[in-house]
This record gives sequence, structure tokens and C-alpha cells, in this order.
Amino acid sequence: MKDHFIEVNLLTQHATLYSRDGSKLVFPVSSGNKNIEEGIETRNGLFVIKSKAKKLYSVQFDSTVMLYWMGFNAGIGFHALLGKRYYGYLGKKNVSHGCIRVSREDAEFVYKQIEKGTPVLVHKGNSAVKIGFGRLGEVYKYYSYSENYRFIPQRYELIYTGDYLISAKDKILIDEENVGHNGLPIGNSEMIPVKQKIKPSTLWVDASLSEEKRLTEIFLGTETYALTYNPHLDSKN
Repeated sequence: MKDHFIEVNLLTQHATLYSRDGSKLVFPVSSGNKNIEEGIETRNGLFVIKSKAKKLYSVQFDSTVMLYWMGFNAGIGFHALLGKRYYGYLGKKNVSHGCIRVSREDAEFVYKQIEKGTPVLVHKGNSAVKIGFGRLGEVYKYYSYSENYRFIPQRYELIYTGDYLISAKDKILIDEENVGHNGLPIGNSEMIPVKQKIKPSTLWVDASLSEEKRLTEIFLGTETYALTYNPHLDSKN
């Protein structure tokens, strides 16, 4: 289990490095743009860091020096560049050929923190998947890459139809072995209905928590509190 994960929001052109100790670093980036010559759009998905190098040379783009390379989607990765002219676009506009450009200062810091297998979630503000840190003593499912690619979309369908909470929802462990270079699909949160069906057992809730917080914990599978009957919840909701 890793001690960090990275989330990239392509809409805001910012990324966040989350740490197991609860700290986080938000830093500006510039992602891929398909409208520039030889450019491609940075793709949504759930990936893991596959490779690291303090310095690489781009074969495709005239041996451009890429500093603090952290690859996650085949030839796509985080990296810094020589000079600072590109700093003006960070956090403001996507102007790269496909990779995620980062300042040298942020790239160096992130490079030192993470390792191969660190999860990377790339989205446009509408990811249906959430990632977090595994904990010792918890039970997880470990699937192969092909199984993940098949089972995870099935879970999205359960969420879209409102049936997720009444179905098996084991937590899935991911690492560099069961997430391929092409990553995993992240679904679309805009397709999730406001209400989900719940089991009768979830009529028993912690009376000290608000209904909203309690339902959130049920949805995330993190409820750990003593239960008290709440007559305001309806199993059909």
C-alpha cells in the first residue's frame, strides 16, 4: 500500500498530492492540448506511476529535456522543463503536447515523495471513482488488470441505477501490477442519481450524526459508529 496518490483536475489545471498523514500539496499544471501541432489531449482515467527518471530526452520533440519524469500513461507523464517561460501557463492553460507540465520546484518535491505504483486519478471534475489509502487490518479485493477493467464499469452501472448500496461493494486494491499503461475507466459522476436504494439495516444510524454525513459514510463504506434507529429514513429512498 502506497503513502501518496495524485489527483489531476484538467478543468482547473491543478493537481493535488495527497499523503497518508493527512497533508496535501496543491500545485499548478499544464496538460495536453490537441489543438497545437502534434499535440494530444491528456486522457481521463485511473493510472499508476509506471516509471521515474530525474532526466529524460524526448525522442519525438527534438530531444527536449524532461526533468523529474513520472510516467503513468505509456508516453504520458508529469515532468518539468528547462527554463521558466512555461511557468506562466501553469494553472491557467493547457499548452503541452500531452504530458502534464509542472514547475521544477513542485516536480522535484513530488518526485521525491512518490514511488512506482502511486495512483494517479485524472479527470475533468466528473469522476465517479474515489480513491483513498488502504489500512492494515481492512479486507480488500485484489483483481488482475483484465478483471479490474471488467468489474469496475459494472460498479458504475450499479451506481447509475441506484443499486450500489444494496450490492456487494468490496474495496479494491490497486498497484503497479493490476493497472496497465492504459489505466482504468473512471465513469461519470453526472450520471449518478441523487438517491440510492439502501438496505433495511441502514435504517439504523448514529443519532449523533447528521443524516447527510451518515449517508455519506454508508456510501463510502466507512461507518464505524454505534447504531440507533432513525425513523426518518425510508428504505425506498
